Amino acid sequence: MTGLFLGFLLGFIMQRGRFCMAGGLRDLYLFRDGRMTLAILIIITLQSIGLFAFVALGWAKLPGGDFRWLATLVGGVTFGIGMGLAGSCSTGAYYRAAEGLAGSMIAVIGFVVASWVIRQPGGKQLFAPINTPALPDASLMQTFGMSPWPAVVLLTVLTGVLVWRHLKRKSFPVPQPKPRKQGIAHWLFEARWHPFVSAVLIGVIALLAWPSSLESGRVGGLGISGPSAQLFSLITEGKTGFFGWAGYLLIGILAGALVAAWGSQELRLRSPGLPTMVKSLFGGGLMGIGSGLAGGCMLGNTLVNTAWFSWQGWLFIPCILLGSWLVSYFTIILPNQSIKAKEA
Repeated sequence: MTGLFLGFLLGFIMQRGRFCMAGGLRDLYLFRDGRMTLAILIIITLQSIGLFAFVALGWAKLPGGDFRWLATLVGGVTFGIGMGLAGSCSTGAYYRAAEGLAGSMIAVIGFVVASWVIRQPGGKQLFAPINTPALPDASLMQTFGMSPWPAVVLLTVLTGVLVWRHLKRKSFPVPQPKPRKQGIAHWLFEARWHPFVSAVLIGVIALLAWPSSLESGRVGGLGISGPSAQLFSLITEGKTGFFGWAGYLLIGILAGALVAAWGSQELRLRSPGLPTMVKSLFGGGLMGIGSGLAGGCMLGNTLVNTAWFSWQGWLFIPCILLGSWLVSYFTIILPNQSIKAKEA
């Protein structure tokens, strides 16, 4: 049940911290706002330091396998396009669905169904030409036959310098409404959370997921792509494979986000309109296909696989950036340029 507990904490923190990885990456190239990107880097760094220490102590194991580079590349771009259409990554869609956002509920449905389809024999056969090309070494350490610690130190220094430079900048106070709650209730359900605070908390949860899931026989950290497919099998076929560590993690994410939304009075049904709902469904489906090809979603690849320096995790990041940028270019940047040109 540790998966349920960690999932609850993760869902609560992501909802209260408004921790949207998709929005953060979009803000990086649209508004030159790198706060959320730095927050992601903080999570990766904290997890990397602790993970390799855990491996040395025998408390965690690293995944094996090869590097399916073409599937990661195609899957990453596909996931990024879906993320741009849905307005959030798959994990963000789950916590937003728990707070009542109808568009995110539809995106989750698309993600769950597509995650299941791509794992079926027909889906595997269809994408076999993409899944087949592979390199034998899955990580930086395997390729160069080196200790992970020089890379960990370099990553830590880089993250520290970037965070320090960001915090040095002059900040402008954001007007806050008068508090209605006091003490811990104010901090938990009302106060504005800095992305870096949320990142540290998520980093600790991501680290604890490794030894926690290993106790159940699962090698890996946080991830929701696989259990999402198993959820569809549970609903349609009655298969109970969903009720493992990762399945309970998914249940916990929904429960934690629900409690956070209820406590902060953000729990209400909201519909964005039919066109957005259709985009969300299509986007969720593309994220399901993309994560199935790439071996993980934003949570599993961007936050977790990067921490043990897997080539898959680090290739996934520029690919989702490209996919997300393409959607932003054709739906935001290009229309705005056309409007400005007409007004000139």
